[in-house]
Amino acid sequence: MSNSRNKMQSLLISSVLAGMLAFAGIASAFGETTPTGAEIKEFSLLDTASDVVGAADFTPEGNKDGHFKLLLSLAQKTVINTVVLRSTDDYGKDNFQGVWRTNRATTGWLLGIVQDKTVTTSSGTTHESEIINPGFRKDVKEPVGEFNGELKFDLYASNNGTIKETQSYVLEIETPQGTIVSKPIKYNKPMKSGGTATSPTPAPTPSQNPPSTTPAPTSTPSPTQPTPTPNPVPPSSPAPAEGPTIHVFLKGQELHFDGAQPILKDGSTLVPFRKLFETLGFTVKWVENGNIQQALGTKDGLSIELTINSTIAKVNGKNVSLDVPAKIINGNTLVPLRFVAENSGFRVSYSREGNVATIQIEDADVAAYPDPTPVPTPDPAPDPAPIPSKEEIEPYVVKGYVRDAKGHPVPDVSIFADNTLLYDSNILGVTDESGHYRIELPQITTTWRMGADLTKEFNGKSFTFHLAADVDRPLAGSAGAVRDFTWKKFEGQIYIYPNFSSFDDSLPEFDMSDLEITLTPVGPLLDGSAGQKLIKHGGPIKGGAGIDNVPIGRYKATARWLPEGHEPLPMQISVNSGKYAESAEFEFDISNTTSYYISEFVVKLP
Repeated sequence: MSNSRNKMQSLLISSVLAGMLAFAGIASAFGETTPTGAEIKEFSLLDTASDVVGAADFTPEGNKDGHFKLLLSLAQKTVINTVVLRSTDDYGKDNFQGVWRTNRATTGWLLGIVQDKTVTTSSGTTHESEIINPGFRKDVKEPVGEFNGELKFDLYASNNGTIKETQSYVLEIETPQGTIVSKPIKYNKPMKSGGTATSPTPAPTPSQNPPSTTPAPTSTPSPTQPTPTPNPVPPSSPAPAEGPTIHVFLKGQELHFDGAQPILKDGSTLVPFRKLFETLGFTVKWVENGNIQQALGTKDGLSIELTINSTIAKVNGKNVSLDVPAKIINGNTLVPLRFVAENSGFRVSYSREGNVATIQIEDADVAAYPDPTPVPTPDPAPDPAPIPSKEEIEPYVVKGYVRDAKGHPVPDVSIFADNTLLYDSNILGVTDESGHYRIELPQITTTWRMGADLTKEFNGKSFTFHLAADVDRPLAGSAGAVRDFTWKKFEGQIYIYPNFSSFDDSLPEFDMSDLEITLTPVGPLLDGSAGQKLIKHGGPIKGGAGIDNVPIGRYKATARWLPEGHEPLPMQISVNSGKYAESAEFEFDISNTTSYYISEFVVKLP
């Protein structure tokens, strides 16, 4: 089995790399000069929460997309032949993790393009979204289209398992006159006009001459605060341009906003501050210090601090950059919905049809790739998350709690304080039944860095996960500190190898992205939760090809091949034993070569 696996793995990787290298040659042949009057004003990765396109056409297929924004300036009518998105290293060099394109020239996934058009009529100005390429252009000579002026595009790349916030991307736009190429970008680091990938903008200096108006961020004070909220004196921001009507749902229930409504601002949704914070369970507070205004929310050991007009926020005291800052618009305080919700432990998804956008806020443990036709069931009442005692900092003591993603305590976790002065000099502790630990530090002049190892038993196997502290920075022993940990991920990956001997010449060429794997949990997952059915498509993963980000548990797997222009073909699966069947149950093991938790499949046609 091992020799067979290695041969198939080598064949598959060689095939994938051959396609990628072929693409690299094509990309370099696009042209060495930028067309006159053509400029990428901005290119950025907005989110990975939508599911708009599939691997080959503009149809949702169960995998979340990478959602990119492109602002393109064309001084004259210009034909765009091809648009290519490539994953690269930080310097723009191919790392062979993924290619998305508008045609079928070589290996790659569809790059879906939507143009935002401004339409002016007698009744006013509106925005319309036009799908530029509903699927691959099979004829590589067929252009994407002809464009000119100041253009706004949303780009969607079906996630092949490699679209991550830590990954770099380069965009290439081929025209008959040459190719426009962006600088490498990452999430939260857009490429702006001038050819640089910029870091978050520092907080602007507050206005020294605020207007005389004194609008309050909301009309009513929080019931937990006996005194009225102070009225901010904001620098007045203009009202935003007309955008889509936005509906926000929390766990299926629509939120209704009195007065100010949600708006779309530079690709981010801003909503009224108090309504969002209080709906998510925060106690809210408004703070003014001179001309600086801040919206604060606190709950159960979590604090979020947003400064008006600043792209730097704070989560539990740690600086975090923002794409779009909190703003005061027409006297109403608006804050970025996704930032607040995701830092509160929720998952956010965005969809849009015409001029109506829908935002869903769900618990973070909802599967990223749910069954496309789930049977609705009533949500059980959630267990109340325990509220730990508030910790006071003590000199020469480090202490805190370990919790899972739902806020429940995790006992028997090994905590270590690593002395940064002396090599391999650690002090160890263990969490008690309440998830609490306390470590007394020696009275020496040094700093310490905290870490934790959590081990879980599952079906007779031990799985260990290393945790970083929620506030992952060194502490001075003399000052002491509180360092909490949150266990959020327990994932593995699956290597998949096609048995090419089962294919014949009458079938299309096999593409791993056309392989659909359905995983149904068999019993509870490693963390004790019931889990969700997952539907994923194959793609490059670390060390080979397959699927990753699968919560560890026992699953029943089925497979289908969905080649372009062909009816879906059910496939048989073999897991280690060499026997093929329509479905197979499997678990994860530790890999001796990669240290990842893995499983392995071979798939073939019946």
